[in-house]
Amino acid sequence: MSPRQTAFPADDLPKRHIGHGLVPYASNLVRAQSLLFRPWVVTAVVGAVAVTAVELFAGTGPVGAAVGWLGALAGVILLPMATQLGLLVGSVVFGLRVRQVVFGAMREVASWRIGRVTFTIRWLPVTLRSQIGPWRSPVILRCWLAGLLSALVGVAVVVVGWLLADGPFGRGFVLAATPLMIYKLWPRRVPLTTSTGWLLFSLPRMRDPERADFLAAPMAARAYEALREGAIERAQTHADELAAKYPGLNATISCQAAVMESRGEYAPGVLLMLKFLAENDELPPRRMSYVLAGLAGLGFKAVEAGQLPAETLLPTAKKALDDAIRLGFPEFELSGASGLLALIEGEADRAVRLATTGADYNHSPLSRADDLVTLARAHMACHDNVAARVALAKAEELAPWSPRVVETRERLSVA
Repeated sequence: MSPRQTAFPADDLPKRHIGHGLVPYASNLVRAQSLLFRPWVVTAVVGAVAVTAVELFAGTGPVGAAVGWLGALAGVILLPMATQLGLLVGSVVFGLRVRQVVFGAMREVASWRIGRVTFTIRWLPVTLRSQIGPWRSPVILRCWLAGLLSALVGVAVVVVGWLLADGPFGRGFVLAATPLMIYKLWPRRVPLTTSTGWLLFSLPRMRDPERADFLAAPMAARAYEALREGAIERAQTHADELAAKYPGLNATISCQAAVMESRGEYAPGVLLMLKFLAENDELPPRRMSYVLAGLAGLGFKAVEAGQLPAETLLPTAKKALDDAIRLGFPEFELSGASGLLALIEGEADRAVRLATTGADYNHSPLSRADDLVTLARAHMACHDNVAARVALAKAEELAPWSPRVVETRERLSVA
């Protein structure tokens, strides 16, 4: 799924937790090497060489190679869209929860909500993404069936491509789409990405505690839906039910911390997350990255609100943020948390830039409202209350009940 094809269990909750810093900081050289050897970069380079070689061998020359590159580009764009579309259809047919559908990349052009699903169109129409998760039992069977349909659609696109391949464009298409489909069938689950192959081959064989976390996801999702609507008491009821049925699970702790955060109880949420980490210091890297990312954001809020001392908590929260990125959580997805850190450290201009990035690219309404509040407060620190009111108005449209929204509104009303 590319690059955020689906979100499952704990991924459904606000990603604002804390970490105790178990992973070394990554150097700029390591990060550069990581970028150069990402699958899509390697695939692009190898694909370009392969298309050129095939077309030169076929005697079409540089023009044929250029047309072949266009076909390959079409393949790497259309195949992920096809598998994602298959997953979306499968989710609707087999009773999964679809929370977000995003068409395109870069800046947002338009967004609207139909029922519980938010649809977003972005400026560059080259991707199709969604946030999908369990909603009712049997959880694993429904998810497996949706993954199967996604795989069948993708394979069908590749087969049709081979049948119709004629000329440089068609050859380029199949040369790109075929290995990409094989890659998608490889079981892989990293932060914000779950492959079709993982749904097909790894999900049915999943063991506890990951299996229990997965089964707890529908109840956690209901708590989060209640939070999106500002129904905090209803969210609390779901969180209590989750704690009674699945005590100590990652999904349970994340849900409880999210409810505490919605009440402005940042310090208790931080302590809850730290206790969970102390008792579960060998979480898989993907799961750990979510916990650390969430801990970082929650820790920054606790410091900002004066609920916990900055001199003791801030180093831990900063290390948690860096460790989450080191473990694979996309850095740009944490721009809002980084913006809040910059604001706490007195770098208001940098906070404006980071919070703007976070608000522009964040798909979660609650997280986006948070980033907009951080942006409003950064503008206030820059003595630009007009811009602050604009950012706050956008945050109020998403989560008028949020404690940070309410507090910022009160501060601006007397500014």
